[in-house]
Amino acid sequence: MTILDTDYLVALLRGDADAAAYADKIKNPKTTIINAFELYYGADRSSKPDKSHIEVNSLLGSMDILRFEMPAVLTSAKIQAELMNAGNPVNILDVLIAGIVIVNNEEFLTRNVKHFNRINGLNWKKW
Repeated sequence: MTILDTDYLVALLRGDADAAAYADKIKNPKTTIINAFELYYGADRSSKPDKSHIEVNSLLGSMDILRFEMPAVLTSAKIQAELMNAGNPVNILDVLIAGIVIVNNEEFLTRNVKHFNRINGLNWKKW
């Protein structure tokens, strides 16, 4: 099973051919509640928020959404502390997403290699 990052989900919403072609390879797609937040935030900032909300609702309705629960909280806190102590910070939302992915022991599909390749223990794949 694969957890999908916001960059991939946005590409699907925009009708990106590469994302659509890759979708056939994904079994039981999932995303996180943090990615859902990012999608709705983007929808609210768009020029047509009502239409964007409908599109996001449809996309998210087709997959499981993993919640941010205490095991992910603890994992994310550890990740953030390690990154900050090393002087190598990452966007906090990406840290929260990574915590959820790690505790669920799933593969994470993203193109955001710059952030996610710095997080130890995260099984990610570039699409």
